[in-house]
Amino acid sequence: MPPGPSAAWSPDAPSPFLTSWRPWMTMYGLRLRQSSKQVAELSLLQTKLPEEILTQILSKLPSLSLGLAQCVCKQFRSLCCTDTLWRPACVEAFWQEFSRELAPVASIHTLVRSQYRGSWHKMFMERPHLRFDGLYVSRNTYIRTGIVEWRVKNPVHLVCYYRYFRFFPDGTLLYRTSPEVPVQVQRSMRLVRNRMEEGVHRGRYLLRKDNLFTSLPLGNTAGTEIRTRLRLRSTCRGGNNRLDVDKIMSFDRGSDSGVPMLNHAEGEEEEEEGGRQYKRGLAPYTFVAWEHMQDSVLNLPVHKMDFYVAG
Repeated sequence: MPPGPSAAWSPDAPSPFLTSWRPWMTMYGLRLRQSSKQVAELSLLQTKLPEEILTQILSKLPSLSLGLAQCVCKQFRSLCCTDTLWRPACVEAFWQEFSRELAPVASIHTLVRSQYRGSWHKMFMERPHLRFDGLYVSRNTYIRTGIVEWRVKNPVHLVCYYRYFRFFPDGTLLYRTSPEVPVQVQRSMRLVRNRMEEGVHRGRYLLRKDNLFTSLPLGNTAGTEIRTRLRLRSTCRGGNNRLDVDKIMSFDRGSDSGVPMLNHAEGEEEEEEGGRQYKRGLAPYTFVAWEHMQDSVLNLPVHKMDFYVAG
């Protein structure tokens, strides 16, 4: 007969099945004693500082660091859920969305009371918004035929280049196209907007719910303007870490003509004359925070990662 449920299984014990012995089978039927619960000793920071002082310290953290602080301990998780800590983050995140109104701060307060039951934390986690603490990176690869030197074999090359977006709360953005990896580009994208390096362009954006519209004048002789329509989404709750490219178009307006604001963002769907739509470079953008720029997988060369799936 097979051993009972409380008996440990051994390789010499009879078995009704024709099975081979496995080392972990010796754990079957064993009942482990539960250790006595030990009360965790509080740190010096938790015992000496009152919660009012800790709340003031946490209020100085950005939104990403505030979310990471929730994973420290139960006390920090309870303090970081304080609703007033998320009010500055919401005002910064949604300022551009309400900037056209006479009182944008009052409009944000009205929205949080009407749709999110007065919870700033819930509004920040559930409402789509762009992130300002890093770069949105699009890794694009394609195969290019090389110079034909032999009749037997034609060489091909795997070309890899990146598109970078950095957004600011006031509705402006920085854009760059470069073959350099994110860890090499972050310095040029972190500079002040008035002292931009060569290859970095400044533009504008509009965010309407999860629809993002960008306008990027290149400043050449033809007055080229690049318009992009993207869709903001999250791979986790409150992540806002992906930008899917719906359309990329360019317009030549001449050096003397001004660049109008995005008409299609206001509901006008008709296409303007003279626009050219691009079919390449439509890989999704992945958000990389400044703190994780060094260890991001997007820094891998093509011989280690030929194609990147944003997910």
